[in-house]
Amino acid sequence: MSFSKMIAGIFGVVFIIILYVIIYYALKIMYRDVKNGGKKRRPPIAKGNFGLEIINSGEGKDLKDGSIIPIRSDLTIGRKDDNSIVLGDPHVSGNHAKIIVRNDLLFIEDLNSTNGTFLNGSKLNGKAKLSNKDEIMIGTAVFKILK
Repeated sequence: MSFSKMIAGIFGVVFIIILYVIIYYALKIMYRDVKNGGKKRRPPIAKGNFGLEIINSGEGKDLKDGSIIPIRSDLTIGRKDDNSIVLGDPHVSGNHAKIIVRNDLLFIEDLNSTNGTFLNGSKLNGKAKLSNKDEIMIGTAVFKILK
């Protein structure tokens, strides 16, 4: 057996081993996709059942007093159209406030609004934890937290 035939045989065996490794990992990836049902990871959602009841819609045209907005992930509130809750009140900033969901907790953060965000009648500075039946006032709109 000549040296060139021996090298060709070794390269053939190495090629087959590499090919089987590639096939193994491809099948492993396909198995994970089938096992997950093609589901992609989603952003974290609230574990509890949270809601935002509209006590007074103020000048919000699309909001109806007494209706409840479910809170499943972070919400933004403001006058701009890219917010989760859009308020048409001239006293509301473009990006006014944000309700943040972290596990079983809710927080509200004022986004440096001009006229401020009020939590239970007190002006909010920065971020605060929300509890059941807390009242949030943004412009002329009033909301109540439901847990």
